[in-house]
Amino acid sequence: MAKALSIDSFLKMDLSLIIDVRSPREYAESHIIGAQNFPVLQDEQYEQIGILYRKDSFKAKVLGASFASSNIAKHLLELQEKISPKKPFGIYCARGGMRSNAFFMVLQAIGYQVVLLEGGYKSYRKEVLQSLQKPPPHRFITLVGQTGSGKSEIIQNFKDSLDIEGIAKHLGSSFGAICGKQPSVKIFQNLLFARLKSLENAPFVLVEGESKKLGNLILPTPLYTSYQNAPKVLIVTPLEQRVQRIVAQYGKISLPFFENSMQKIAPFMKKEFWQEAKNAFYAGNLVRVAEILLLEYYDKVYKKESYLCKIPYQSLSQVCLDIEVFAKEFYQQK
Repeated sequence: MAKALSIDSFLKMDLSLIIDVRSPREYAESHIIGAQNFPVLQDEQYEQIGILYRKDSFKAKVLGASFASSNIAKHLLELQEKISPKKPFGIYCARGGMRSNAFFMVLQAIGYQVVLLEGGYKSYRKEVLQSLQKPPPHRFITLVGQTGSGKSEIIQNFKDSLDIEGIAKHLGSSFGAICGKQPSVKIFQNLLFARLKSLENAPFVLVEGESKKLGNLILPTPLYTSYQNAPKVLIVTPLEQRVQRIVAQYGKISLPFFENSMQKIAPFMKKEFWQEAKNAFYAGNLVRVAEILLLEYYDKVYKKESYLCKIPYQSLSQVCLDIEVFAKEFYQQK
């Protein structure tokens, strides 16, 4: 087996595990999706060696080797249950240098089928950015429809789908920040890249017609343009079901979150309805809050999309089947 593989060959391999040997701080900032962190140098060790290197490079190498030997020894015992000599796994550091090579040589000497990523994480990030700057090769089907119509749950339950909201941890609206902390820009890009790569052989990819900006994150223009220009399917759902879905999804938001979100949309609502929605929230009447916001804000502010097919949402299984039938007919699949 080759000692080092290019990023293209590395990603094509069926690896049982990918080991990131960079420091915990480097890993936390961003990493190859699915990789696990087994640092050759801890954060404080990495900093200590960097300072020493500028004064005496040889002493820095000696100290680094000492730290690395101790850390690798511990990791070998931890990894016994995760890796097997019968299955290949990958390893990388920042640039494919001393840290990953040190761990690689020990693993290879033991008899493990380990492959090293040539160029390290830097080569992976270069591949991610280059890929996201190009139009994706996927054939998209884009869901559109009124807020609360069930597009998100369709995406989440459809096998070959790109769940942009899930990846961004944001629902894309003024009330959309209910999913917790958003990923960093780099992690967001890595997640998009990894998911799109996993869908390369899908007959078509289902995606929601998201806006380009979700919270603090912005979608790559080629991806955004591609799904916006794809055939659109309108999901139609009665108001009562939309209200129920919104209450279930947003019903536990805090008062400060609600008031902050309402402040954002104040310029886009008639004052009487805006105030009525607030009063209903204070009274605990969440059904009325959802109804007002859907009718007097979302349905009026969000533009109506053109579409090629209209599908009523009667059940999750039915709507998914109808989408699949439309997609197969549109793309003339056998």
